[in-house]
Amino acid sequence: MDFLHSLLVAAHMVGLALLVGTFFLQMRAKSGFNFTILLTGASIQLVSGIALYGLAMAGDGEANHMKLGIKGLIAVVVFIAALIGFLRTTAIRKEKAALQQGGAVSVGNVEVGERRLKTFFHIAGGLALLNLLIAVFWQ
Repeated sequence: MDFLHSLLVAAHMVGLALLVGTFFLQMRAKSGFNFTILLTGASIQLVSGIALYGLAMAGDGEANHMKLGIKGLIAVVVFIAALIGFLRTTAIRKEKAALQQGGAVSVGNVEVGERRLKTFFHIAGGLALLNLLIAVFWQ
């Protein structure tokens, strides 16, 4: 049981590194956000967090349900923001490819779509950082 707990904590830390690391690296960028890494990190965080909560419930110790509920809700919002950003990035890439294949000179609407991705990037990264702070400071 201890090995499983340690394995899940390690997976949870890998997901954290993917989310927060990507956020810090691309925080000041105007476009080109890597939602694939954010979505991967959010997925790992969500799955390993649920598994860790299950282990805490199965164990003898008391789980802080309020803290874990808030962290779970934030993790779902992070996952949804990363998923929306990933899906919109995929759609923008397809639209760009279609416009370039058709010989279009201007891709103004696509650039506006890329700027809107910044909101989802900052929501996912900022809330992941908030979740980290909750985990550390809420005892």
